[in-house]
Amino acid sequence: MFGYLFILLFLFVPYYWVAGGGTVALQKLNHLHLKGFFMLTRRLIPRTTYVIDPKVRELRSSIIICNHISYLDPILLVSLFPQQTTIVKNTFFRVPIFGWFLRRAGYVPSSPAEMLGEAMIKNLENVKAHLAAGGNFFVFPEGTRSRDGNLSTFNRGVFSIARYCGVSLDLVFITGTDQLFRPGTFSFNTRKDNVITLELIASIHPDYQARNFSISSVLDQARQVFEQKIADVKGDARLKTEG
Repeated sequence: MFGYLFILLFLFVPYYWVAGGGTVALQKLNHLHLKGFFMLTRRLIPRTTYVIDPKVRELRSSIIICNHISYLDPILLVSLFPQQTTIVKNTFFRVPIFGWFLRRAGYVPSSPAEMLGEAMIKNLENVKAHLAAGGNFFVFPEGTRSRDGNLSTFNRGVFSIARYCGVSLDLVFITGTDQLFRPGTFSFNTRKDNVITLELIASIHPDYQARNFSISSVLDQARQVFEQKIADVKGDARLKTEG
């Protein structure tokens, strides 16, 4: 965290003012910074390879729903998209400098106070404008990392946001990040052969104007897609072990 604060203070903030400010400028700078980070990890950790679905890289103006297995997941997504935002735990917004960066870069606090009244409308309108400008909004509906690869309960928030913005949902499945940076640890596992993958497994196009539309049905549909993918991955792993 202190290293990241140093980068923010001495690189991001000066660039922000020189570039004339703006949310997009900070998002692109953060993207380039984390893109460089993963380029470095590829060189320093050759046992880990990356397989990124070209369809994921091409996503624009999209609300992206992902499974969540490692702290690496959000920064990997930022490294793929020049314009991106997401929902961040409210505690991070209270960190000096870092909180300033999060707000200026358009990240949305998870605080209940931000989801009511005028604050909620402001956040929703900001996300809507961000999508209209070609940016992506990625969310982990479980709200926390899985320790065993299985899904936790999905929160309804992102599905409500998608309805407000009137956009489709793209489902991206992540594997392997938990093997490189395991939950509960603060070190990289550099000795294990590992493949990190990001795959676009489905796109959901709800009819928000339909009389029988419900957020719950869209949530259930998304969850079923992820559960089927997890079952397929575990089945393939079991076959390799038995073979």
